[in-house]
Amino acid sequence: MQWERPGWSLAVPGMSSSPLHGRRALVLGASGFLGRWVVRALRERGAHVLAQVRDPARLPAWFGAGAERLVADLAAPKSGTELLRRAEPELVFNLLGYGVAKDERDPLLHQRLNALLVLELLFALRKSGSWSGPRLVHVGSALEYGEARTLDEATSPRPSEPYGKAKSLATAAIADLRAQVPSVVARAFTVFGPGERPGRLIPTLVAARGTAERIPLSSGHQKRDFVYVEDAARALVELAELPAETLQSGRYPFDAPCLNLASGALTPVRELVLALADELGIARARLGFGDLPPLLAEMHHPPVPVERLQAALGWTPSRDPREGLRRLAARLAEGLA
Repeated sequence: MQWERPGWSLAVPGMSSSPLHGRRALVLGASGFLGRWVVRALRERGAHVLAQVRDPARLPAWFGAGAERLVADLAAPKSGTELLRRAEPELVFNLLGYGVAKDERDPLLHQRLNALLVLELLFALRKSGSWSGPRLVHVGSALEYGEARTLDEATSPRPSEPYGKAKSLATAAIADLRAQVPSVVARAFTVFGPGERPGRLIPTLVAARGTAERIPLSSGHQKRDFVYVEDAARALVELAELPAETLQSGRYPFDAPCLNLASGALTPVRELVLALADELGIARARLGFGDLPPLLAEMHHPPVPVERLQAALGWTPSRDPREGLRRLAARLAEGLA
């Protein structure tokens, strides 16, 4: 494990009133798509950010100073326990996930990184501390619902594939130990924006700006609940700012430690593609809708309930993904993709 301590830390004027100001916040998966934006949001609040990365080469150029980098591979047993012992964080954001990319199919890593690691974190976080908010903010998955008929957070999950099953086990462990470790699970739906891994829809369209060929796409008739990545990061950080008792038994008494991280609106993928193509200046004639077959494991679902997220934060991500697409284009212009 390697450590890199920055020579300075970022503190944005006006954010010093955040309860996270000066707090030691550990972000697991900090170099990932969502993780890097959570790091950014925490830095803006003046938190002492501890950024766990497995491969520093994956860090974007803008990551820069202001976060303490911890180079650690958490695939080995007890590596999570050791990391927390060394880092001594007051709270942890767990954004690690294994099984979304097509090449992530090792069943042992499915269990280790999605479920067993979470158990390690929970046991390591049981010691008391001065932090009054949740000790663990864990990013779950919409795939935990699986074949369940409703997406209400209190429904019993019925995952049907390995990723959803492992994530569901982690949520169950968090629920069992909530009395000892105040925690919250944010079940993320379709998060999009700058920084997604190559091969996904948004990066494919962004890369196509510099070409003239037809862009192979699915029919685009499938509907998704799209959440812009910076909104998702903001929601996670604001959940961490809530007093633990608020999430457990106070003003918003949840009977499950979960909230849907979604907008509450479904948008056809085709509509999103057309809007992004217009935003990026890609001719619509190049969009090869129907050239690719639908994914067999694609999740089809009704509108996502977001009442709990609204109650906790007082807001939800925009229901119109075109707002996020405009922000994406602005970030691309800034070189923050």
